[in-house]
Amino acid sequence: MLATALTAAPAGATSIASKKAQAAAAEAQLNKLSRQAEHAVEVYDGVHQKYENTLTALRLNLQTLRYTKQNLKTAQQQLAASLTQDYKSGDQDAIAYVLAARSIGDLVDQVQVLQRTTGVNKTLLNQITKDQAEIEQRQKLLTKQKAQIKVQQAAAATQRDRAKSAVANQMSYLDGLKASIRKMINEQQAAAAAAAAASATAAGSGSAPPTNLPNPPASTLGGQAVAIAERYLGVPYVWGGASPSGFDCSGLTMYVYAQLGVSLPHNAAAQYGMLPHVSESDLQPGDLVFFDGLNHVGIYIGGGSIIHAPHTGTVVQISSLSGGGSYYGAARVPG
Repeated sequence: MLATALTAAPAGATSIASKKAQAAAAEAQLNKLSRQAEHAVEVYDGVHQKYENTLTALRLNLQTLRYTKQNLKTAQQQLAASLTQDYKSGDQDAIAYVLAARSIGDLVDQVQVLQRTTGVNKTLLNQITKDQAEIEQRQKLLTKQKAQIKVQQAAAATQRDRAKSAVANQMSYLDGLKASIRKMINEQQAAAAAAAAASATAAGSGSAPPTNLPNPPASTLGGQAVAIAERYLGVPYVWGGASPSGFDCSGLTMYVYAQLGVSLPHNAAAQYGMLPHVSESDLQPGDLVFFDGLNHVGIYIGGGSIIHAPHTGTVVQISSLSGGGSYYGAARVPG
């Protein structure tokens, strides 16, 4: 039994390493898809704002058009009253115009009447008629623009929903990989425990070595930082967040080290700039690791893993070093 367990262990380790490599690649792809999704959401929001602005412009334009039409109607009534007065006074030209018209509106619309009209009435009618034509033309253009933006909005919504769906699918795939890794590790630990128990029995020791020993106490500043950070696993990502109700990447590192009396700025690039740098080969637990051109930061916890707040839609979590993004550099908090 012992021989079988020992020969199976390397194969199991290889399989776990392979799964971890798949998980790291899946995390990198998830980060890429998340950035694309956030961009798609921003594009949709921009188009939607244009649509709302156009609706507001349409409402204001319609209100102006109503006022202009009312002013034109009032001016027409004033002109009609003036012509009627001329007609009653026996003005022969006015009598001819009134008799030729089928209605007051027809009377006012006749070119001859407009030509005959002088002074304030003529200027007022000309201006109102011009304004009405311009407003109606603007209304047509706005209506056309509204239809065009509506099409753009639908296209942007489709892209947004596709991007969100891709993120959700990738997260589900990654969760499946992580569950598989946990299962394989548990099975490997169970096999190792069985082999140890069999060895102890064969040697007649009468007792098995203790298991599940507690982790050694964190004596270094970095080790304490890792222990504090692990308390917040599962806290949701919140843009600008720097408290247990929600963290962004630099908010998490700032908050963790603040508990140890170290003041860090709430900005990944600023944190990198103020701390002494260390090489990737010299990383120790508690070191800050930076990615994507200083746009992301996490805390190194050892074993090629980090704890970080990745992006919108995720939580504070443990990832492989390669899962943090494009590696930029590392810095150590003195202590």
